[in-house]
Amino acid sequence: MEFCSRLANQLMLQKVEQHDKKNSVVSPVSINAVLNMLAAGSKGATLENFFSILGSKTVEEINLESSKMMAMATDVGLNSADNGAEDNNDGIAPVLAMVNGAWFDRRFPLKPSYDQKILKGIFYCEAKTVHFATQAEQVREEINAWAEAASRGLIKDFLDPGSPSSEAALVLINGLYFRGNWDCEYKFESEYTKERDFYLLNGDTVSVPFMTNTRGFQFYQSFDGFKALKIPYESRQLNSRWSSSSRRFSMYFFLPDERDGLPDLLKKLISNPGKYLNLSDVKVNKFWIPKFKFSYGFIVLDAMQDMGTPLSFLTNSKDLSEMMHVPEDVDDFEPSMIQKAFIEIDEEGTEAAAVTEFEEECGCSMYEELPKRLISFVADHPFVFMLQEAKSGLTFFTGVVLDPSQSD
Repeated sequence: MEFCSRLANQLMLQKVEQHDKKNSVVSPVSINAVLNMLAAGSKGATLENFFSILGSKTVEEINLESSKMMAMATDVGLNSADNGAEDNNDGIAPVLAMVNGAWFDRRFPLKPSYDQKILKGIFYCEAKTVHFATQAEQVREEINAWAEAASRGLIKDFLDPGSPSSEAALVLINGLYFRGNWDCEYKFESEYTKERDFYLLNGDTVSVPFMTNTRGFQFYQSFDGFKALKIPYESRQLNSRWSSSSRRFSMYFFLPDERDGLPDLLKKLISNPGKYLNLSDVKVNKFWIPKFKFSYGFIVLDAMQDMGTPLSFLTNSKDLSEMMHVPEDVDDFEPSMIQKAFIEIDEEGTEAAAVTEFEEECGCSMYEELPKRLISFVADHPFVFMLQEAKSGLTFFTGVVLDPSQSD
């Protein structure tokens, strides 16, 4: 999981350094789920590379982490977009749903052991056998409908025409959905929302709605060069096997002190993951967060390549024979992996979704003391956000807001 969080932060840093003006949102958990599905069906040098990337020593360890992840994100163990979902009225826990899908070409029959133990047993996934050579467009439409349902309509037209390839051997896909209301003690008050200036990295300003509340108490801490603020989501759950202390979600905001301090902040988050999450409940005298809503998509394998971790080792078709039968005349695969995500934050709470797809094509608590002064947290320049669950430490979504006036 640490690798996927580092990948997301590295991607955001690269965007900023390249003067990319587009907001970004990434789901490390969704990427991790797909990589775990692949690792569980690998052997040889491919599996050894997965051990290095995922920080695991055995397949059993990877499977255990996958089981914990699925237990956190599902409640009944069924392959449905409604897994673990509950009505999200005031006083009800967040809705969190994770689902998985698999499509295998009939030339590469699925191994029964992988199907039963990994797909069905861990990922609650029903695999489908198709003929990509004649059904590629049909499968694309099916996957797009699947992704739209898994994201509750937030992600449409997930795959572009031409994907999956008519030469595809398999497609593995993960869908993740989150919706949560802010905890009533910390939530925003809509009557105080007003237009304020947001300062862009190029020095321009845009006027956008900013949110606040009159209570002012927030989880906050000042660090070297930036501030961190946490807003918890409502955690009380009804009619669920999860106790009230089982799943506690919070949104973290990381704001650089300087308007151009985002690169330095991201470098600190990359080098010290998890270090800046121990915050104090204090009175924040001046408190403003902009509303934002946007989507973002990227090629995961390109991002891995840029951080020096290419998935070129997945070209060896025989190393995936733990998950499927590979014909003798097939030597190499051509892997591809994409993710598309969406997030919206307003006075009520957060709604977010991500879909991650892997396709294999056949090619023949350390912190400073609080200063004794008035505390402010005014996110009027580019900042980082992160949605995390406390007990598991899983980061479900993270991203950078460069311009909250962007809506796509």
